[in-house]
Amino acid sequence: MATLKDIAERANVSISTVSRVLNFDQTLSVSDETKRRIFEITEELEYRKFKRVKHSDGNDGRASSASKPAPKKKQIGIVMTYTKSEELNDPYYLAMRLAIEEAAQEHDVQLRAGFKDEPDLPAASMSGMIVIGPINEEQIRQLYGIAPNIVFVDAVPWDRRSDIVMVDLYDAVNRTLTYLHDLGHRRIAYVGGRDEMDGQLMADRREEAYERWMKDACLFDAELVQIGSFSAEDGYRLMSKLLTSGTPCTAVLAANDSMAIGAIRAIQEQGLRVPDDISVIGFNDITVAQFMTPSLTTVKLHSEFMGETALDLLLERIEKNRTIGKKVLIPTELIIRESCSAVPDKE
Repeated sequence: MATLKDIAERANVSISTVSRVLNFDQTLSVSDETKRRIFEITEELEYRKFKRVKHSDGNDGRASSASKPAPKKKQIGIVMTYTKSEELNDPYYLAMRLAIEEAAQEHDVQLRAGFKDEPDLPAASMSGMIVIGPINEEQIRQLYGIAPNIVFVDAVPWDRRSDIVMVDLYDAVNRTLTYLHDLGHRRIAYVGGRDEMDGQLMADRREEAYERWMKDACLFDAELVQIGSFSAEDGYRLMSKLLTSGTPCTAVLAANDSMAIGAIRAIQEQGLRVPDDISVIGFNDITVAQFMTPSLTTVKLHSEFMGETALDLLLERIEKNRTIGKKVLIPTELIIRESCSAVPDKE
């Protein structure tokens, strides 16, 4: 794995700055551009490791130029339905975007990207689009007026024309809660967020799956559920609120790793220990998770593979004129590290 020193040298900053950025230290005064450079270098180093593992048989995944003529360069748009600052708050999206960009280079595809807060979105000259993030049905109709070939990466209204790449979050939450239950945890809190669409908060599948599992196990307590935005800052705020409310818990499931990092900071500031007093599990397995102390147990969503799958589906649609949509469900993996332990016996 990449070390903090590797990242610091590439980013031309100190190891301390890298550590504080990766741990979402709100007291650190550096520009968003510096933060973005550190996160991108971190994810790029991890992505290259992923590629080496993937092609460990000695095949680099590309046909030789002698066996196949160079294809005509295609122009593809990436539409991010979130802002640049939101991408920094949740590097899961950043990792996916970088994976698409790396894969596009291998396929000799020209990319044009646009964020929610940028007016210069991909135009009608695009052969197709990859849309990352939440989006509503009206926005989907508008995109079809720009490009006929669209692949969505997230849980969106599926019209069976377009392709969609998504992860099985219900199964992931069920396995995660079962893991905590097997460790003896019964008071399991949930710290999460909800995306806003047209002024209304959308239901989150992780929250829904958590509530269903806890109710089936006769363990649900509404006071254990804390909802805000998907950021480390809100993870800290919501966990602090839970701890000061007097509502006891022995474990916390956070909706993403950024929130888990904030929650751990709140727990430690209260003089409690992770995992001795409270176990914490995150979601996404962003590269930051392995650098934490303790290292974070989390659910890996395979963002690199999701990004590559989205590009593969889009190229297939363009080259084969496929009109029937595909829904690809990517499995998750529980990565067990140091932030969870069994509930200690009470004498």
